[in-house]
Amino acid sequence: MSQPKNQLPVPPEAQSDAAHELVRVWDVNGNQHVAISSNLGGQPKEFGQLLAQIALHSIQVYERNSGKPRTDCLREILTGFKEEVSKNVGH
Repeated sequence: MSQPKNQLPVPPEAQSDAAHELVRVWDVNGNQHVAISSNLGGQPKEFGQLLAQIALHSIQVYERNSGKPRTDCLREILTGFKEEVSKNVGH
């Protein structure tokens, strides 16, 4: 069965009964829509670590696609993160 063009493939390591999906994010016309598992587990700090891992993996994509240095990509990601949290949570 082929993968729909708008879906990412499931990593081979996640194709086991021990794995469970934590987060899905879709972009629809520039707006993000998020589904988070009700079985998230762990502590908020661990979710922060998950977000950090997502950022670190994203840096590789941005570096490859834009040619910008990793540090610049990380700086931009962190700036965007801070701006979005500040906008939605306040000071």
